[in-house]
Amino acid sequence: MRLFSPRVVLYCCIGAAFGCAPSTGGDPGTGGSGATAGTTGSGGTGTGVGGTTGIGGNASGGNASGGSGTGDAGSSGNTGGSGGSGPGAGGTAGSTSTAGTTGTGGRGGGSAGRGGATGSAGSGGATAGSSGGGTTGSGGTGSGNCTFTVTPTMSTKIPTVATITWSTTLAGATSAKIDFGLTTSYGMTAPVATVAASNKTLLLGMKTSKMYNYKITAMAGGMSCESQNYTLMTGALASGLMKPTLSPTTATGLSGGFLITGQYVQGAGAGATAYILDGDGDYVWWYGIGYDVTGARMSYDGNYMWINSANVPSGTAHVRRVTMDGMTENNYDSQFTGLNHQLAVLPDETVAFYAYGANGCDDIKERSPSGTVKTVINSKTALKISDTMCHCNNIQYSKEDDSLVFSNLQSSQIAKVKRSDGSVTWIMNGSTATITGVTWTGGEHGLHLFEPNKILIFNNNNNSASQGSIVFEVMINGNTATKGWSYTASPAVANMVMGDIQRMANGNTIIGYSTRGVLHEVSSSGAKLQTWSFAAGQSFGYIEKRPTLYGPPPR
Repeated sequence: MRLFSPRVVLYCCIGAAFGCAPSTGGDPGTGGSGATAGTTGSGGTGTGVGGTTGIGGNASGGNASGGSGTGDAGSSGNTGGSGGSGPGAGGTAGSTSTAGTTGTGGRGGGSAGRGGATGSAGSGGATAGSSGGGTTGSGGTGSGNCTFTVTPTMSTKIPTVATITWSTTLAGATSAKIDFGLTTSYGMTAPVATVAASNKTLLLGMKTSKMYNYKITAMAGGMSCESQNYTLMTGALASGLMKPTLSPTTATGLSGGFLITGQYVQGAGAGATAYILDGDGDYVWWYGIGYDVTGARMSYDGNYMWINSANVPSGTAHVRRVTMDGMTENNYDSQFTGLNHQLAVLPDETVAFYAYGANGCDDIKERSPSGTVKTVINSKTALKISDTMCHCNNIQYSKEDDSLVFSNLQSSQIAKVKRSDGSVTWIMNGSTATITGVTWTGGEHGLHLFEPNKILIFNNNNNSASQGSIVFEVMINGNTATKGWSYTASPAVANMVMGDIQRMANGNTIIGYSTRGVLHEVSSSGAKLQTWSFAAGQSFGYIEKRPTLYGPPPR
């Protein structure tokens, strides 16, 4: 790892505030036109005189049959003038006039001078004079300055995460950003919503063992101030983490971004981690809690990763909240008693989950940011079923109507309930369904409510060995529903445990065959664009794909 000492850098501001007004280029003048040459053959001389400022004069030579004509160059212009040129004419065969000379570039911000026009040869004259070329005036520069003090620190827990501690003398700075990447074209941006006297900004999403470039830009109203380019070196990949095989390695139309999931390996202990892969399948983040990982979700503010183990069959729940630099871990096992499979993080950092209930059916619960836990409703009560066992396996948050959507494996049902009182909005599939038109068999795990009335379902086993697991979209309209888009892998992939899906902003769908160690990205037309194949035994949990590791999650 490479550490850098603090640096103070003087750099120019860009804008019209903080003493940074740029100098102004000169106003262009108008070139004079050439005088008309004498008309007599024995001596008349016509002389065109260029303008004295601005664009060079376009002098015309004399067109006399007996004299010679010369176009004088335009003198320098304040906006990069160019010399005029005039043709020569005279005698029986008039001589060629001298080309106009180049106009001198104007001061600050001048545009390129325009060459003088070529004059016509005099009667019987030789070749016309050539054009003079104007030079470009140099741009104006600002006079104000600001400074940055910058110290990078690599995390000792996650060597691909850097904390940039920085400050600036830019007065009134209200926001900032750090652009970073493998080249000075950068490509990734860490936003800074507010600027304090001293700031700490995380750089997330970097590959292992690579040199990265970064620069800071601070903003104050309509003015900005930019630092120089800095570099840092990321650390090595942890042992035991194996990159998936991508086939093809690149493809047109992929959603890109970052995949968040975890190693669902029973008995893996400390060897299992939650992790993030970039669009190339490279590890950019990982953290182990000492147990298998089925759930990994970033907080809405992007500061934490929530990680949980499967806890199937019922045992001790393992739930941690970890800062994204890995330096602080909070143990919330006691507040999530009975939790299994996964959880959903809400905008106010409330966490919705399901946990083993006293009647054999899971309870739908919430943990508030203060640590208070409440039961929203029991799944058996919500589904209105008589089953002696109800095992939930997914929960999603519906922001539009502040509701929770959950699934039950045994009865192959999905229900929506209001967070405020647990009242049931609808039940889909099964004997107690309130929505008609769509049915399925064989249980389900992954769900993605990507619109208020559209939901993707990962159907584990539709009782057809040749077809394997399938994914389909359901569109809800009042009390009826219809099946829309669907996808079946070819050859078939039968994923009986776990499995998840997500609809991306570009219309693609990510399908995770968790215990088979396979992930597909599929276009809106159903074409498989890319396959990720994990090493044997490398099952993964629920998935979440994000275009960036900053800001709220997409699901």
